[in-house]
Amino acid sequence: MVRYYRMRFRTWIQVTVAILLLGTVCKPAQQQPIPEVSFTVVVKEADTGDPISQARLTLTFKQGKLHRPITYNAKTNAQGRCRFTNIPKETVRLLVTAEHRQSFGKEFDLEEDNQVIEIKLKKPQPLL
Repeated sequence: MVRYYRMRFRTWIQVTVAILLLGTVCKPAQQQPIPEVSFTVVVKEADTGDPISQARLTLTFKQGKLHRPITYNAKTNAQGRCRFTNIPKETVRLLVTAEHRQSFGKEFDLEEDNQVIEIKLKKPQPLL
């Protein structure tokens, strides 16, 4: 009976040591941080070059291993500007809408920090 308990105790110690060794050797792979950039969007009137305030901006990009889409919404200030920060350095889709203007949508490759993206919105075409 004593022999049975000794063997059980030895087995328990061996299993514990094996788990501890595996825990130190098999560490999960650390994910490399994704480089981030900041950029500014400037929205202007196509004909006059005047800034458009309160234009609605929708920025969409994919993030993480699962590439889930992330969406940010913002509005331009009185100078027609809006700054986005901490955005992954990759391709993003920007949609711009404003009252009494045609909508604008395009994909941009964010390759450098502090880029300025200028968008010119046209007035809507008259109805026939």
